[in-house]
Amino acid sequence: MDGHQVRALYDFSGEPGSAELSITAGEVLTVMRDNVGDGWCEGFNQGGKSGLFPAAYVQLIEATAPTTGNMVNSQQSTGDYWDDDWDDDSEIGQTQAYVPPVQQQPSLQSAQSGSTEYGDSVSVHTVHSVIPERSIPNVPKRNNKFTALVKSGEEGFLLSSKLVVVPESEKIYVEEIESGCFSWAQTGESYNCVVTSPKKESKLKGLKSFIVYQLTPTFNNIQVSRRYKHFDWLHERLEEKFCFIPIPPLPDKQISGRYEEQFIEHRRTQLQEFVDYVCRHPVLSRSRVWQHFITCTDEKRWKAGKRAAEKDELLGVTYFHGIQCPDTPLDAIKVEFQTDAFARFIAGLDPVVKSFMAMATDQAKKHQVLYKREFQKIGQCFVSLGNALEADDAGRSRHTLNQALKDTGEAYNEIGKLYEEQPKYDWEPLADKFHIYRGIISSFPDVIGIHKSAVQKRKDCERLVNEHKMESAQLRELNHRTDVIARALGAEETHFQSEREIHITQAMKSHLVEQINFYQKIVNKLQEALNSFD
Repeated sequence: MDGHQVRALYDFSGEPGSAELSITAGEVLTVMRDNVGDGWCEGFNQGGKSGLFPAAYVQLIEATAPTTGNMVNSQQSTGDYWDDDWDDDSEIGQTQAYVPPVQQQPSLQSAQSGSTEYGDSVSVHTVHSVIPERSIPNVPKRNNKFTALVKSGEEGFLLSSKLVVVPESEKIYVEEIESGCFSWAQTGESYNCVVTSPKKESKLKGLKSFIVYQLTPTFNNIQVSRRYKHFDWLHERLEEKFCFIPIPPLPDKQISGRYEEQFIEHRRTQLQEFVDYVCRHPVLSRSRVWQHFITCTDEKRWKAGKRAAEKDELLGVTYFHGIQCPDTPLDAIKVEFQTDAFARFIAGLDPVVKSFMAMATDQAKKHQVLYKREFQKIGQCFVSLGNALEADDAGRSRHTLNQALKDTGEAYNEIGKLYEEQPKYDWEPLADKFHIYRGIISSFPDVIGIHKSAVQKRKDCERLVNEHKMESAQLRELNHRTDVIARALGAEETHFQSEREIHITQAMKSHLVEQINFYQKIVNKLQEALNSFD
């Protein structure tokens, strides 16, 4: 009987002279024996070399969806949370880690044929990790269709004489904070919104399951329930409406795994990061679609607001008509110099942030698997030494020494457990913070590109005026609208720089405090072991 085909998620170096098999990320392996012990599997690689490797380091190549029965704390939903013409969402991630067959349940046929890649079926039997794979995927760019609409609509904004009526509630104000520097005007009181109480619910008599999150804004303290697919819909609306603002990313859809409870809680914290960023943004936090998302509790009003958002015509480049700013002409040369400098800054920051996040996620994974294993190996050696000395039939071995050695082994074993638990306090929060900034930074080139395109159009029109092929009045209006785009970019740059200064500082302080606490716990464990020798 053929073994199970799995693919390696991470590199693993087996110890020389041991039964461990070194594997490389992406390598296909065949599992011949499951549950060898302590999370290990036995198998062989494509070269025929066999050995042991960690089960947490591989995933099934072709895995069937486990049954959704026997769900812990599952609730049968009386409704489907206003599930009209939504796309299926990935509530729990798609990359399935390797789970030995004895732990899996019989598969179910999909309740619906032709389901999308990210169906919303969920199972507690699948093991999930809160740590993304080592190769950090790029945050998706704005979809190509919308990018094309931006390019085609920009010329219409710059040259059209058509009057676009903007409701007062949709107007956005830019103010000049100092010469050549701009910011979004603050309108209204600041507020927060808390994401809490994720719980599993189901429909179709349990055939489909999903996670529901509770959102509570501080300005009214009224709780609303939202699924991940609702966040996905919101994100698409925000990207379509605000082409001049990089939208923070949602959690990655593909996360491989360990424990479902950990996955759900980690996704909640990632969604909280997204919500926090939107709440702090002077423009996004006041937008109608966002306010609808965090406040609507009535099904009919929800569907009406959803349709209104999808039919909104004041979006993309057209929304530049809603930006209210001074009419004072800007220094074109100075603005172009500042824009080029910011573009270079973003281009240099992008790969560094991606590398930093890869490091943070790698450290979290190593804490949970490699470091834990190494310390437990050390602990076992000390315990074995203590047991061996106790076997002295002549009674020459001191009981105090034997017990102290075993206590030392237990201390190292507990240190290994500390390593396993630690990432959720330091490396994971840091990675979550940089996940937000990675997405924003990767979107900035599109925003900068809108301004560069407008500047090029202005240069083309200046040439046409010189050739008497265009009226000077048209050029003046185009210059004003180009300045509107420049001021919007400047305001968003100011917001980004302020955000990174404040919140990365806070994230680093929190990270280092947790690191200090962690290593202090290790010191305490070693001190207890030392005292046992007295």
